[in-house]
Amino acid sequence: MAKKLFSDVDFDKSLSIDDELVFDKPELTKLRVDLTWAGTDLDICAFLLGEDGMIHDKADLVYFRSLLRWKTTKAFTDADFNPLEGEISTWPSKDFKNPNRWLEGTLPISSDGAVIGSWDDMDDTGGDEECGETMHVLLDEVDTNKHKSIVFAACVARDRIANGETFADAHDPVVTIYNAENDEVVAEYKLASKFPGKDAVCLGRLDFDDNTFFWNFVPMAEGYNGGMHYLATEIFN
Repeated sequence: MAKKLFSDVDFDKSLSIDDELVFDKPELTKLRVDLTWAGTDLDICAFLLGEDGMIHDKADLVYFRSLLRWKTTKAFTDADFNPLEGEISTWPSKDFKNPNRWLEGTLPISSDGAVIGSWDDMDDTGGDEECGETMHVLLDEVDTNKHKSIVFAACVARDRIANGETFADAHDPVVTIYNAENDEVVAEYKLASKFPGKDAVCLGRLDFDDNTFFWNFVPMAEGYNGGMHYLATEIFN
């Protein structure tokens, strides 16, 4: 494993699987983790893990149907949309009459407010239209007494799994990490799409270092079968 420092003048913003990127500049506090691909429908999620590498509460899984939500100040389609501006929303909601509309019009969020999840983006054409989903992490807001790691995963949607699709049907997946405050690229790496028969892939992990108080990011490429449910019940529980 190669350790790279975010502050290193020679860091070229490229990562390989199992590198370790150290966010050693304290002013970098807001991250955006993007996954782009073409093909099948993927859902990205985040697992906030304790020191034992497990989730200890349902709210520690941030995914598209999480029941703790973030209502952004402006709609997703607004030209000035900012996913970091908003307020916590729970059901029943004063802004939505229908619970499904509430889920569609808000973003999932962790109980400490540190991880804001993605809206659902899919290729409805069945072709090679580019898709993308995004997670935001407010590093200063993570409750590091409870959560020592955050794992990001991409899972094939359940209806696509039923049709026999796997992660091999997600073409050219790329993970890009941005500074969420200025949209500058921090790092990028390609995620292999060749996971025979796998429908869930852990794509990256943030680790908190109790000695330096810095967060480190480790690219991953670990495939599993059973979708998000398997990760939540068998890997991180």
